[in-house]
Amino acid sequence: MESDHDFCLDIIFEILTRSSMETVEKCRLLSKECDKITYESTFTNHHSQRTNIISGFFIQSMIRNKFYSSFVSVDTLKPYPKLSLNFLPASIEIVTSTNQGLLLCQTHHRPQYYVCKPTTKQWQIIPNPKMRYQTLETSMIVIGSNPLHYKIVRFSEPKTRYQDKEFYRYHWVRCELFDSKTWKWKQLEEVKLPQTELLSRNTNVSVNGSLHWLTWKRNDIFAFHVNKESYSMFSLPLPVSEDNKSKDIALVRYKGKLAITSIGREDSFMELWVMENYDRKEWNKTHTVNIEALRRKEPYTRPVAFCNADIALMKEHDRCVTFFNITNGSTDRLSLEKNLNHGCFPFQSNFELSDLMGDSASKQVSDNTLL
Repeated sequence: MESDHDFCLDIIFEILTRSSMETVEKCRLLSKECDKITYESTFTNHHSQRTNIISGFFIQSMIRNKFYSSFVSVDTLKPYPKLSLNFLPASIEIVTSTNQGLLLCQTHHRPQYYVCKPTTKQWQIIPNPKMRYQTLETSMIVIGSNPLHYKIVRFSEPKTRYQDKEFYRYHWVRCELFDSKTWKWKQLEEVKLPQTELLSRNTNVSVNGSLHWLTWKRNDIFAFHVNKESYSMFSLPLPVSEDNKSKDIALVRYKGKLAITSIGREDSFMELWVMENYDRKEWNKTHTVNIEALRRKEPYTRPVAFCNADIALMKEHDRCVTFFNITNGSTDRLSLEKNLNHGCFPFQSNFELSDLMGDSASKQVSDNTLL
């Protein structure tokens, strides 16, 4: 029986390592075993080699108010074309990335949002929201891939309401949502945060149809539930939340789930906590990893994202990043052209053309679309 079971898993492995990203995502919902094997390094390596899919990270730097980006990948065996954003019509900042190969970018001198697909060099201008309000955070989530459907959420500072006493008791945040189906922005109810609280400007994490940020002061997690057009806040796991100001905490996506890493300021160990049940907010500490060797070389080494179940991308203060295997401790250090000081964006994409206007293409005149 066990050999039959292993044989079935081998067949599933062979099929899925030749399948599209969309098929792999659907099969992850079939069983825990399918979910487990598709996040292992062995699977991701084979999948990369057998399909026309590229995985890695866009590394962003800012020097003298100008943004620069470069692409790095743990997969060095496959001769991918060099990805860049030079095809865009203006100098831009990467705002966020999605799991479907899209980036949301923006210009600064004359504010404008772009959605682009770097592998096909496609881009699309997005109508501007009310830009007179100072932007706090912006993010994007893909709802469906065929046809393409995505939403963009923007948080901004509201106009001061001098006569409203309630306004000064909380930190109110404007919330706008762009829907690619309607090709319009709409204003939602304002978000009400504790008076001195802010959203951290670290890369946000998309899980379970929601976008997540760490909060700045209390290190809670703020979640915006895109389809419900609502929000909630919840706590870090208790051992992490205790004395969290002395810890380096990062919000990450791990095996498709919301997770955090925690490192004490003087500690040589990294803890990985995974939210195993999103509805009940149940956390489980899955790994305690010795990072002493990494910190001996670079004391401020910290994780910024995970490639798969085994490999984390570690940020350093100089122009280097390290792919670190948390299972066996092996490392692969890469030199960058510029410092990683303005965001690291996980990226996975095929090389197929996409209709960046999605369902709205039949309703709108796509004068701004360039291929």
